[in-house]
Amino acid sequence: MLQINISEQDCWLSSDELCECSDISSALLLELVEHSIAIPLQGEVIEQWQFSVENLHQVKKATRIQRDLALDWNGISLILQLLDERDQLEHEVHRLKQQLSRFKA
Repeated sequence: MLQINISEQDCWLSSDELCECSDISSALLLELVEHSIAIPLQGEVIEQWQFSVENLHQVKKATRIQRDLALDWNGISLILQLLDERDQLEHEVHRLKQQLSRFKA
């Protein structure tokens, strides 16, 4: 079993590491990249690809959605985009509430 130690300075995963950590095949990784679910930050070919730790979380989330809901990857990509937008909006609401609370005091 591949063991990965991620430090603050080194937050990159190779294709093999991403596949191992998320329990997917390289063929499935190619499909996830085609649907912009996993986005390599470096490298021209799969053997050279480097991914962020955030990509690992996205891949795990996508495979969980696919397993639980049996959706196609296009649908999963849309769901992930909507979840990201929701998270951004929640963050913005939280920030605005903090600013508003300063004026109420």
